[in-house]
Amino acid sequence: MPTKFMKLGFDEKVLRRLVNDSDGYVLEVGLNYYRGTPISAVERMELSVDGERVDDDRILVEINGKFLRLPQVPLAFTEYWGVKTPIRLHVTGEPLAAGEHDVDFVCEARVVYMQFAPGVYGMFDASASATLTVAEDSEN
Repeated sequence: MPTKFMKLGFDEKVLRRLVNDSDGYVLEVGLNYYRGTPISAVERMELSVDGERVDDDRILVEINGKFLRLPQVPLAFTEYWGVKTPIRLHVTGEPLAAGEHDVDFVCEARVVYMQFAPGVYGMFDASASATLTVAEDSEN
């Protein structure tokens, strides 16, 4: 059965760093694709930590020094997510305990240059899972 998503083998470059900060924690996320994309092409973004889905309203997406709520991501046409420049997901709430955490990130996006029909695009899957370690003194 064919898939509608291209999935490239760069998963180890997606989930880069997990640290606590004063308002919760921050996950640094790279792009699992061979070229960058406008952040507005992202159609689905979800985060789970230790098997528990993080509420969308707790996540702020930082890209190019700007902060977006998840519903604002499709509207950010001027912001470009480059393959060498990660975004940061700021999660408000309690910081994570020091030690290892299982992180699952779901990211599905349109391939903006691969339009098959009006409103029908090729898609790529930039999702990844990893076990990341929060250091004892990881605040900023």
